[in-house]
Amino acid sequence: MAFESRVQGSAPIARNVFWVVMSCLAWEIYQVLRASAQAPAGSWALAPADLVLLVLFPALAAFAFTRLFLALNQTSRGTLHIYTTISSPFAWIFWIGLATGMIGHGLHLAGHALHQAMPEVLAMGEFAAKINFVDNTAGYLVLGIGLFLVSLAILVQGIGVGQEMIGPERFLLVLGSLGTYGFTTLYLAIEGQQLILAIVSSVILCGLGLWRVPPSEITRDPIAALIVPGSFLAGAALIVWTIVVGGQPSWP
Repeated sequence: MAFESRVQGSAPIARNVFWVVMSCLAWEIYQVLRASAQAPAGSWALAPADLVLLVLFPALAAFAFTRLFLALNQTSRGTLHIYTTISSPFAWIFWIGLATGMIGHGLHLAGHALHQAMPEVLAMGEFAAKINFVDNTAGYLVLGIGLFLVSLAILVQGIGVGQEMIGPERFLLVLGSLGTYGFTTLYLAIEGQQLILAIVSSVILCGLGLWRVPPSEITRDPIAALIVPGSFLAGAALIVWTIVVGGQPSWP
């Protein structure tokens, strides 16, 4: 009976992982589509639709990560204890990471909006440099730290908890890992100029994943398949790219 209950409880893990992938991909696609958008005419630094979507997509991603974390706690212990979701060490890491990531996104969003709305006469001044620091450095740095803490808590808590995946869902989840953790790691390193943070975080996450799960089993575990493939390939690409370029890599 205990084994049967555990199997039934572990079934939602892969489904929650796919929700995380889809919410993160939606956020990334929207960011790419609006990257070249011009500031709207008038007193608003952001169009109302942009403001709504730039709050909605991160909120959906945060909700998806929260659902996954709660499902992992419930599955590993057979029930959802308040202590394990609020007071345990990994719970603190997760909630602090989630809040830090949202603060980082807010810093980037506010800095980017101010930078776009700034008159040309101020674009080269000291004030503009401070706004650019908030937009492209502080925002990405805080967002990257938040994502790393959330991923660390989920990886440690979740490896080995869910059912092994078989069939095409393994391939889909690896593609999702490349599109989420792979793309995000490269973007934070190159566009956000957080090269050291990106490489160190990818090495730590991949090291923990490979320590807990053999390489041949990475794509069978839903949590490992979500985090490790994208982090590994992005980290390896950044290390090679840095050696070839000899410094901070940039988009071609």
